[in-house]
Amino acid sequence: MKNIEVEIQAKIKNPASIERKLKKVGKFIKSRKQRDIYFVPPQRNFFVKSAPTEYLRVRYEKDGSHLNYSFIHFRKDGWLNATDEFETLINKPEIVEAIFKKIGLIPKVTVVKTRKYFDCGDFEVTLDNIKGLGNFMEVEAKKLFSTIEKTRQKCSDFLNELDIKYEVRKEMGYPRMLYQKLHKKNKK
Repeated sequence: MKNIEVEIQAKIKNPASIERKLKKVGKFIKSRKQRDIYFVPPQRNFFVKSAPTEYLRVRYEKDGSHLNYSFIHFRKDGWLNATDEFETLINKPEIVEAIFKKIGLIPKVTVVKTRKYFDCGDFEVTLDNIKGLGNFMEVEAKKLFSTIEKTRQKCSDFLNELDIKYEVRKEMGYPRMLYQKLHKKNKK
C-alpha cells in the first residue's frame, strides 16, 4: 500500500532525557530491534547519487518483517520534502532476500537499529540507536495538515516544543549516512 510519509529526522545526544520528555507529552508504545537490508539493481545503484531518491529494503523484525520501496521527493533547495512509501508485510524475509540476490539485486547497506516508538497525538515519534551512527529521533506526522509544507512545519514545531538539543542536516537518512561512511572508509 502506498503511503505519503512526512517526517523530520534529527541527530540527538541525550536519548534518555528526550525519552522522559516524550513520556510527558505522549505515550511509549513499544521497543523493537530491526535489521534493514537495502538492495540496488546492478545497472542502477541508488546510492551513487549524493541524495538517493529511491530505496528498496527488506526489514527483519521479530513480529512482522516488511518489504519496502520508497521514492523520495526533495525540495529545490535539496531538503527532504516527502516520501512515497510502498510497504507490505512478508512472512519470510530471508526468502525475499534470496530471490533478490538470485535475480541479481545487490545488497548495498545494512542498517541495524533499536527503535522506541511513542504516540504523541498527531505524531509518531521514534528514538533510534543506529549501529555505527549513534542516536536519532524521527517525528512523523500521522496525517496531512492540508499541505506537505504545513505538515513538515508541524513536525518541526513539535520538535522545537520539546526544547531539546538536536541537529537536522540535508544529508540525513540512515542508509545514506552509512553508505557514505563506508565509502569514505574504503577510499582511505
